[in-house]
Amino acid sequence: MAREVIRPGRLRAGDRVVVVSPSSTIAAMRDDVGRAGTALADALGVRVTFAAHAFATDHYSAGTPAQRSADLMGAFTDPDVTAVVLSMGGATAIDVIDGLDYDAIAANPKILTGISDSCTVLNAVTARTGLVTFHGLELLDFSRHPMPYTLASLRQVCCQGWAGAYEANPDWRDLDGERTTYTGRRAIKPGRARGIAVGGNSEAFAQLLGTPYCPDLDGAILVLETYRLQKRHIHALLVTLRLRGVLDAIAGLVLGYCLGSDAPGTGNDRDLADIVHETTHGHDLPVLQIGEIGHQVENLICPLGATLEIDTDPVTLRLAEPAVT
Repeated sequence: MAREVIRPGRLRAGDRVVVVSPSSTIAAMRDDVGRAGTALADALGVRVTFAAHAFATDHYSAGTPAQRSADLMGAFTDPDVTAVVLSMGGATAIDVIDGLDYDAIAANPKILTGISDSCTVLNAVTARTGLVTFHGLELLDFSRHPMPYTLASLRQVCCQGWAGAYEANPDWRDLDGERTTYTGRRAIKPGRARGIAVGGNSEAFAQLLGTPYCPDLDGAILVLETYRLQKRHIHALLVTLRLRGVLDAIAGLVLGYCLGSDAPGTGNDRDLADIVHETTHGHDLPVLQIGEIGHQVENLICPLGATLEIDTDPVTLRLAEPAVT
């Protein structure tokens, strides 16, 4: 069931931003994360602090599920906090989604942003509260790269309350120089569509299908990027979405950067567009590929739960309305 959209307040200079680790431990990356936090603070003029268990370790996770949930809830209920940045991905963010107080989150709306496995939390919060969340901020990238494109998108979307067409990054590249055949935005299947944005990382999003934490897919724009999936795995992913009825429900599909899918390997020379046409045959929905969404690239900031418009002629990804108040 669709929920009323809740938009958080915009981020302003001097505001406090809290870093929370909902998934993998960052204990061994303290220096890198500290540099990234300082870089982000300096770029936006905000105060960056870290949650109590942000650097904790419980095996491969950043503390126990209870500790990670408590950090998220503490950030949302603290009136001095404007934005919550999820530090990095991993595999266990799904631990926390049934330990959150969604009524309290809805009553204290804040900017919540992350990427990778953090998409589990982003989509669950949007699904259960209607709060717009923000895909696209990979904190650790700021310790190694200046990230001008992402910073510009952050300022537009989260600070200025901008709406409009996302411009391509004129300096697009894989930040670590990995092999890729991506050469720019393209239309894979023609058409135009308008709908609520859902998705993010493909594996994180797939974990929520069939659960009470999956966003409403009816008429949605599904945004998916893949992390080190080879072409055969992307093929299987799209078939799985078809078999689960996802392609029947959504209005359009945006594929981001598929990191690692062009690495040497059996079948990886196959064009992604060919895979899309085969696996979505019989589904009349527009499909774009937008490289500013994904791992190891400068991301645009995509508000999940807000309205996107896509068009394939010309290739356009548009945020239809401001995502913050």
